[in-house]
Amino acid sequence: MTQAYISIGSNIEAKKNIAKVKKELNQLFICTFSDNFYSEAEGFEGKDFINLVAGFETSLDAVKLTQTLKNLEKKIGRESNQKGMHDRVIDLDLILLGDLIAQDQGINLPSKDIENYLFVLEPLAQIAKEHLHPVFNISFAEMLKDKLR
Repeated sequence: MTQAYISIGSNIEAKKNIAKVKKELNQLFICTFSDNFYSEAEGFEGKDFINLVAGFETSLDAVKLTQTLKNLEKKIGRESNQKGMHDRVIDLDLILLGDLIAQDQGINLPSKDIENYLFVLEPLAQIAKEHLHPVFNISFAEMLKDKLR
């Protein structure tokens, strides 16, 4: 089993859709969830987002886990036009899978979102503060501390 972390975000009926996705994820995995973090839409005009991170162990590889997440997005109600900088029902992105470093088959791990967006790093640091970033070899707590300086 490998430890996985995913980012979760929504700004369309966010509380309802976050609750739905937590229920669905808990049926698939034994999850640990960060608190909800609230952020403004970035890169477009839209409603504020609720963001959080979930951690769980899985035997799925990165490609299969990403497909599972995309299927779950569709089940919750995400439509194909909710891509890029756009309002969304739910967004589930694999951000870490163990210490895997990969840029292949649409998989980019560890996700650049960890270093680029506080709304990903902050909830990740809450539930995986001592875990080391596979590329930078520093803890997520330290990354957060550095980003907030």
